[in-house]
Amino acid sequence: MKKKNLIVFDIDGTLTDSVKVHQKAFTEMLLEIGVRQINAEYKSFMHHTDSYISKEIFETDRNEKFSAKKNIEFENGLYKKIKSQEILEILGAKKLIEYLDTNSDFGICFATGSLRRPAIHKLESIGVKFDESLLVASDNIYEREEIVKRAIVNAQAFYNMDRFERTISIGDGLWDLKTAKQLNIEFIGIGDKNREVLINNGAELVFDNLLDINMFSTI
Repeated sequence: MKKKNLIVFDIDGTLTDSVKVHQKAFTEMLLEIGVRQINAEYKSFMHHTDSYISKEIFETDRNEKFSAKKNIEFENGLYKKIKSQEILEILGAKKLIEYLDTNSDFGICFATGSLRRPAIHKLESIGVKFDESLLVASDNIYEREEIVKRAIVNAQAFYNMDRFERTISIGDGLWDLKTAKQLNIEFIGIGDKNREVLINNGAELVFDNLLDINMFSTI
């Protein structure tokens, strides 16, 4: 079936129940690479991406450049810590992706503020099969908007589409909603944790998980 529309999935908290696992590993790795004190909440940073937050915290605390070597050390360590933990799916994630892939005119891509290796592992952990060109992470991109735009461009190439008739972002966080608004694309929220803040900031649809069959008719 030709994919004339597109869904852009966030990963952590949207497809995988991995937010706490990721944040714990992220904090531990910052300390392991020499950060002495973390003075700010992660959500307070200008760009909500691993690449930006790790660089900002390291350089502010250490007063030295976050080198490419240090960045690789950080990502490898983060990956190992996350890989050692069980990653569960948000209810219905794998089923929804398989449904969209085989029974709809929606293509699929993934845009995440996570670094790439941990992101790939999370999707593989819940049994999601995907072409790696359709996953864009934050390794070389600080801004969430640029990550989503790159994912859409990659999807256009993969599905051989000059443009999609509809593009829908599915995510669990306020950053996902803000990014969708800035890019003028549709948005569906996932999860009860951020339901109120999403609705208060303009989200019209927020589902508890990905099992709700109404989501299929909605999109």
